[in-house]
Amino acid sequence: MLSGQARERQGVTGRTMDFIDTTLKRICGAAGVIGIAAILGLMGLTVVTVVLRAMRIAFPGTYSLSELLLIPAVSISIAYAAMYNEHTRAVIFVERISNARLRHFIHGLMLIVGSLFWVVVAWATIKEAIRRMAQNELSPIINVPVAPFRWAMAAAVILCVIVLLWQGFKLLRGVPVEDESEHYAEPKE
Repeated sequence: MLSGQARERQGVTGRTMDFIDTTLKRICGAAGVIGIAAILGLMGLTVVTVVLRAMRIAFPGTYSLSELLLIPAVSISIAYAAMYNEHTRAVIFVERISNARLRHFIHGLMLIVGSLFWVVVAWATIKEAIRRMAQNELSPIINVPVAPFRWAMAAAVILCVIVLLWQGFKLLRGVPVEDESEHYAEPKE
């Protein structure tokens, strides 16, 4: 039986966790919209380029624009997928563990350890962004500054690290993480 103070602390912790969850979901949702916009822009660029080439009109800078649009499309998608536990994961071993607490503990520990890889990626991305920004790097042909795209990638990777650490922390506390697939109805056969 919990004392009144313990129940109150648990309620505050629960409210705090809900607030952090809601905030991260909103940030990842907004980032997801940016990623989708980049994918749609890439799709539109591809269609326009193909149509113009069919009409024998050159559209210089297509490859440069494609490279720039791929940065937010890919990097932001990683954080969004991590938030909804839809990233690639090996579950062959973990799903065989019948004890939910042990399963959550192992999953949470692996998320936290795995986030160290993304910390290294974020560090390298930030270092490269600083170095290239000092050089005033421009994309070939179209002369668009590349620094904002490098910083966007760094921000997306940092968001991914925060999400992975948060999900790991929740699992270590025994709180299951959300699967996006839970929001969809099972297909009827």
